Amino acid sequence: MKPDSELISLISLMDDPDTVVRSAVRERLKERGEETVELIERQYLSESPDDKRELYLAFLEDVKAEIATGKLSLLIESPQPMLDLGLFYVTKIADTTADDLLYFTTLEALSEEISLEIGEDKTSVESVKIFNYLFFNRFNFHHTDTQMQHSESALIDRVLLSRGGNPVAISLAYFLLSRSVGLPVYPLCFPGGFVPVYIDNQGKILFYLNIFKQGSIFLEETLMQFFDDIGMVYNPESLKIEEERALVAIYAEMLGYIFKNEDNAQVFSRLEKVVTLFGGRKFL
Repeated sequence: MKPDSELISLISLMDDPDTVVRSAVRERLKERGEETVELIERQYLSESPDDKRELYLAFLEDVKAEIATGKLSLLIESPQPMLDLGLFYVTKIADTTADDLLYFTTLEALSEEISLEIGEDKTSVESVKIFNYLFFNRFNFHHTDTQMQHSESALIDRVLLSRGGNPVAISLAYFLLSRSVGLPVYPLCFPGGFVPVYIDNQGKILFYLNIFKQGSIFLEETLMQFFDDIGMVYNPESLKIEEERALVAIYAEMLGYIFKNEDNAQVFSRLEKVVTLFGGRKFL
């Protein structure tokens, strides 16, 4: 195989003392894409001096995160960004080792199993009850890390595999799987939180869902009582049914909170940039 002379040159310049040169290397690697970055990690870094290998790995990790950020930025410009891709790109920004094949294969297997059980002849209530049984009982999705302190319980790819996650992560998995099988479940957002709702073809709320009680169905009166219990005034005008874009933003905000508490300044900085793509913090 003919040596890739440009690639060899780029590698030699990754630790150049000139920030302009390093920036140019970063941009060229982003243009060449993640396959090139992974090729460097796989075939070239083993030959690097020990004192430089960690520096190179950190440099390449930032490049991979920036590639994912670019893909996310393009995705959220579309009228209806795909939730599965949006959540994966944010995951990749936080953890550049995230495996897209494993993520989408896991998601597809779960979705196919749900689809086999939910037919077109089911009512909305019947469909949700079947979904809830599969999600919480057969698949055993459950809450862990209720204090939201650990990234392992927050990253959606890990949650899909382990079936355990913090309250926000489990809610996002619920949205992800329900949307993947065509159930019209969306987040009803209010200052500081959100609740899943099932909407009809006209965009009207049919009922609300309680993720903390295995997706149990409730009506507006219960929501009003919830606001009263937490000392908030129930104001329907302050509630808004959001699209899938909001769920991706919520995920980025949640991961930012987690990684900040884990004192991971590098990843927190990346996620803060993602949050600005959505107009800044506004959900959590």
